[in-house]
Amino acid sequence: MDYRYSYVVGAAIFAFAWLICYLFGAKYRTHILWGSLMSAPLALTGFLFIPQYWDPPSLFNLDHRLGISIEDVLWSAAVGGLGSVTGELVFRENLAKLRRLKVPRRYEPFVVVAVVFGVLELSFRGASMQNMILAFLAGAFAIGYLRRDLIAYMLSGGTIFSLLYLFLFAYFLLFYPEFISRYYNKAHLLGIYWFGVPVEEIIFAFSGGTIWSVAYEFVHGYRYQY
Repeated sequence: MDYRYSYVVGAAIFAFAWLICYLFGAKYRTHILWGSLMSAPLALTGFLFIPQYWDPPSLFNLDHRLGISIEDVLWSAAVGGLGSVTGELVFRENLAKLRRLKVPRRYEPFVVVAVVFGVLELSFRGASMQNMILAFLAGAFAIGYLRRDLIAYMLSGGTIFSLLYLFLFAYFLLFYPEFISRYYNKAHLLGIYWFGVPVEEIIFAFSGGTIWSVAYEFVHGYRYQY
């Protein structure tokens, strides 16, 4: 396989999973699109991870020329859309009915994520993945504090998304088995791998999934009903 296009193939695999969810989860399409729109801007942080965490090849070498690539945006949007809906797709009979609460839209947990990540980046440069994980966990804690009724769905959603993330990443590695050894800074990894996937990636998926699995409900004031 030509590793020059490995990153775009990996992003396309996640985007294809996004498309499957979009096509077969018609009642959740608003969630999926909203999650993608909210997460796509996270691609702007991609330059912080290069090269201290990884340094994958990008189309037209945009990661090095601009600090953001087509693959970064595609992957971030796909991950956000998947994370916002996978839990509901699995437990759709329990989570399909929602009651709108008469409350204004709230964005406090996302402010917490941004502030915590910024402070950690200034304090611990060269640890962007760990900083992002801690920022996501801080945001999840804020959601749980403000909306305790969402805690169970947050944890289940994060778990389901991390399993899906692991599956998609491991599937990608079947085509590019040397991707980790070629493009990750293994000196900054814990050295623990699940099906060839660095454990940091799984923890990242869980921490982000906890937020994105309930972000739409939190912001728009929805409450799950059985």
